[in-house]
Amino acid sequence: MPYLKSPFFLLRLSLLAFCAALLLLPLASHAQLRIDIHQGTFRPIRLSIPDIEREGFSLGQANSVRKIVESDLGTSGLINIIDRDSLLYSKLSLDMVPDFASFRIAGADAILSLYLHKGKGALRATLQIWDVRLQRPLAREDLDARSVRTLAHKISDSIYHRLTGERGYFNSRILYVSESLRGKRLWKRLAIMDYDGANHRFLTNQRRTIVLNPRFSSDGKTAIYTALTKKSSSIRLIDLSRGKRETVLPLGAGLVYAARFSPNGKSIIYAQSLSGNSEIFTYSLSSGKRRRLTINRAIDTSPSFSPDGGYISFVSDRSGKPQIYTMTRRGGNVQRVSFSAGSFSTPVWSPRGDKIAFTRQLYGRFAVGVMDIDGSNMRILSEGFRVEGPSWSPNGRVLVFFKKDPTPKGKRIGRSRLLTVDVTGRFLRGLNTPHNAYDPNWSYAN
Repeated sequence: MPYLKSPFFLLRLSLLAFCAALLLLPLASHAQLRIDIHQGTFRPIRLSIPDIEREGFSLGQANSVRKIVESDLGTSGLINIIDRDSLLYSKLSLDMVPDFASFRIAGADAILSLYLHKGKGALRATLQIWDVRLQRPLAREDLDARSVRTLAHKISDSIYHRLTGERGYFNSRILYVSESLRGKRLWKRLAIMDYDGANHRFLTNQRRTIVLNPRFSSDGKTAIYTALTKKSSSIRLIDLSRGKRETVLPLGAGLVYAARFSPNGKSIIYAQSLSGNSEIFTYSLSSGKRRRLTINRAIDTSPSFSPDGGYISFVSDRSGKPQIYTMTRRGGNVQRVSFSAGSFSTPVWSPRGDKIAFTRQLYGRFAVGVMDIDGSNMRILSEGFRVEGPSWSPNGRVLVFFKKDPTPKGKRIGRSRLLTVDVTGRFLRGLNTPHNAYDPNWSYAN
């Protein structure tokens, strides 16, 4: 693989060594780009994108691709886009070898050549990435998609992967609970959008039903959520690939909530209140069989599978206050993993299997953080009046969560919005939604 000896690979190694949340690899001292561990800073990779070649694409479409790619990569915190006005040469075709000296003067570490064209029933892109320091091609790739926006996100994913070694997360979607006021009634609806807020739409519209805990299946084709009415609760499936078709799961009496899919999508895990006590169950979507995993006087809730399906994290107050525990997929070998002050909730296993994200409440304040799966190396990423409900990006490097502000005097509800933060806690940004937003869940687009 030609990129293994490039300075971008060396940057990747130094970044992983510096961030406790990332994998530990040796730092190459001769890397062109490196993290200054003593200062706690690092220099992002600087990418130059000359004029885009196009055939069958309008200028407006090409500009849209550029805008989306620059936004995607810019929000990652790891890649900076060089202003085109600083380039001596703004044109670079796929078959041209760049004038590396001029790009070096502009401060570029890498160069992107991009050709947009149309194929049979699809929009296509061919990209070439050049390593400025080594003066050679780093990667070449062909991509296709049905829409300009999806194609742009795929281009961003490819660039991000080639320059950082991590899988991209830009061609993805977020599912969440939208809250708005209609007269005196609070209206909670299930909503879905691209990770950057585009292509927003509502999935439910029942005004007398409260929706909670929306979660994607691992393939992003199905969603699950809790529906509450004055008389009952239910867990419902939505087939996102077949016009939002819903199915109510037959889970018996009692309050049912906090459902998640198993990694293979063949079952769900959820909490159910029996005689006032909450326990954890699994339910097979094919056979309809239920299995009880916890039997305890304490409240057990908020289960989440490890990515290999072998273990489960959950919350229990069996120690006197809500803490995070793990157990095997059949309910055995229960281990407490959080021991810090405060109450813990909403644990969710990283897609990489190395971290558990959580919500913590301490001294009246909320925080979102991450810890190793044994509870060590706990790190708080964001704090506030009410900050909770983390969900991992599909590549396990970023979290989305919601932050609610205090309710202003004379108002019925306060502002609640979605934010993302990387696992280092450095890059925090907000997401735009039409109304208040709660309880997000993140998945690759199907």
